[in-house]
Amino acid sequence: MIKQTLLLLFAFTYMAAAAQLDSLPSDKDLAKKYIEELREGGAIVVRLKARVKAIAAYRSSGENAIANRMQEEDQKLNKKIVEAFTGEFRFCPVYFTYANTSRALLSGNTSHLLNGDLNPDSTISFKHTNFLFVDYGTSMLNESTNSYNYTYGNTTEGSTPGNSQAYVVLDKEFMQLHAPFPYVVYLNPFEHNAHGKAIARLNKKLFAYYAFIQKKKVQK
Repeated sequence: MIKQTLLLLFAFTYMAAAAQLDSLPSDKDLAKKYIEELREGGAIVVRLKARVKAIAAYRSSGENAIANRMQEEDQKLNKKIVEAFTGEFRFCPVYFTYANTSRALLSGNTSHLLNGDLNPDSTISFKHTNFLFVDYGTSMLNESTNSYNYTYGNTTEGSTPGNSQAYVVLDKEFMQLHAPFPYVVYLNPFEHNAHGKAIARLNKKLFAYYAFIQKKKVQK
């Protein structure tokens, strides 16, 4: 009797878990939702580098030369990122904040958004309900089991292994998105203006995927 009860309990638990999994939106549904929200009133928030804790630790130990070098490296990289987005990104409005203060935006605190001098500016207006984050750094392997390929130009996008020089699109929980959303572009360090070229590719991918989704809607 106990064995039968345990088997029944296991069966009900399994069915409940399966039903919950089936009720979750698919990667295709999420991709469609995100791309339309982004294009139709949404925004991108780019998280810039700020190794605050590491720099503070070096300063507290008297290693000011190292701390200064790290700070200069971060500022140099951040300026390249900002220039790339302001010069090449047209899909939706774009804003900038430091990574260590980006979580404040989720509670409606916009005082950490940055102006052109990379300083917090509380006068910047941010009224977007729908937005996604972008990080520059390491992309993770897209582990989605529900991704598929779509074609734009002569390129086919699908699940892609990551590397350490990539621009990655994240949701509000700072989780990397999945294909078919064009969630990643890789930096080619041998290109002239490598960051600008990478963001131009991201911009092109987003426009192409949005057009793909709109075409699918018309065909239904």
